[in-house]
Amino acid sequence: MTFHNLYQSGLNFPKAPQILHLLFADVISFPMAHDTIDYFKHAQDIKKKLDEVSPTMCLAKWLQVSMHLTNGLTQSCYHPPTHKISLDDLKKSPKALHNTQEKKQQRKMMREGKRPPGCEYCWKIEDSPENHLSDRYVRSGEPWARAHFDEVVNNPYDYNVNPRYVEVNFNHACNFKCAYCSPHISSSWAQEIENHGPYPTLIPHNDISYFQQQELMPIIKKGDNPYVEAFWKWWPDLYKDIKVFRMTGGEPLIDKNTFKVLDWVIEHPRPDLELAITSNMCPPNKLMNQFINSIQHIMSEKKLKRFMLFPSVDTWGRQAEYLRTGLDFNMFWNNIHRYLTEVPDGLLTFIITMNNLSVPKLKKLMQGILELQHKYNKTHHRIFLDCPFLRYPGWLSLQTLPNEYYHYMNDVIQYMKDNKVQKGSYYGFRDFWIGKMERTRTWMIQEQPEEELNKNLTNFYLYFSEFDKRRKTNFLKTFPEMENFWNMCRKQSELFENQTERSK
Repeated sequence: MTFHNLYQSGLNFPKAPQILHLLFADVISFPMAHDTIDYFKHAQDIKKKLDEVSPTMCLAKWLQVSMHLTNGLTQSCYHPPTHKISLDDLKKSPKALHNTQEKKQQRKMMREGKRPPGCEYCWKIEDSPENHLSDRYVRSGEPWARAHFDEVVNNPYDYNVNPRYVEVNFNHACNFKCAYCSPHISSSWAQEIENHGPYPTLIPHNDISYFQQQELMPIIKKGDNPYVEAFWKWWPDLYKDIKVFRMTGGEPLIDKNTFKVLDWVIEHPRPDLELAITSNMCPPNKLMNQFINSIQHIMSEKKLKRFMLFPSVDTWGRQAEYLRTGLDFNMFWNNIHRYLTEVPDGLLTFIITMNNLSVPKLKKLMQGILELQHKYNKTHHRIFLDCPFLRYPGWLSLQTLPNEYYHYMNDVIQYMKDNKVQKGSYYGFRDFWIGKMERTRTWMIQEQPEEELNKNLTNFYLYFSEFDKRRKTNFLKTFPEMENFWNMCRKQSELFENQTERSK
């Protein structure tokens, strides 16, 4: 099974309204070569072997890494918080990008049967009465991990291992300013905040000074990022061992490091390597041409086992453009067609970050995806989707919507059920995807505490009123279906303002 448990790139942040944090309800998976029965079978099989080592053993702490080279942070698995990479350790060995002292102490704890802090996501699942398999078993059971079980357990806990699953973002350069993003992930966002300041929500949103205090802002001095330099020192040794390599951003297709990786693959084929790139699919035409040509060459010459493109889009047409400032939807869709046409062995998974502005045109997006499947899934599965839901910032959460908007989700789910993939066919919606959409609906209709909801409604109006001023957009013209919701947010904002005036 390939590309399981791939979360959208992001750091783990405290629960503050001014911070971007995409937090998903459950494991995000991309079943392709195998079905979900194999997926869970591998987790069950590895559980027995892990438990023989210790009741807290997890191969991901050794074999998986996300390296945020923009600001020198790292994590193994997506649930624990990121931590800083020591520059002193990096001078001794570039492997310190992954093999930090903090991780080594956590590996020691796991070998001794102790529970490392930061892994509470799995401990809570394992302590629940339902007896679910946690991600500790799921990730350890994936091919890139389970094949190296003996290597991990037969070496000292503190040896400098080469990870097999590697995710990296080289810098925060991005030509988009998505409504739920932030200045430490997007250079375009950073420029806006530098020009206009943070957004005037109840707690100022996307205040750069906060990210600076938390040491989250990227190193932007040209040619002087020690973490990127260390990566390229490590790369020849790392490359020979990795099984899955994914590049995120920022926008990878406007980053020279992305093409440096692709050139390396061309010169050093790895027929057992799975490569992935997350993209907004609207880079300058020159860079899109370069990307298509490189991937076309790589796949036609069979220099990789598999390539997966992860285009990000959250709804359809003008509403998608509103959510993701910088998006030209026609260009995006044309580039999707171009990739699927010119790279016939290339795979694609749409990443749909489910938020309250996704809802009105979500069915249209599903119709577009189905049309693509009919056209390009002739002999095998090529086009997939995933729909993680957004929790932060809270004013973009699905849970802010009143029940008059639930029918949109019901229509989407019914459409997916009416167009389920049939046995022997390569197009249609899989039960797994429908199940995830149903779980998203279940979460959507859960009521927020009244105080939290009122703050989110107020912030929605404050945020998008300022958004329209700065970006020369018009919410009501773009989302006429949401006029009642907008008015509800406006009234709540006015009520809050009146209460504030009376309390003075």
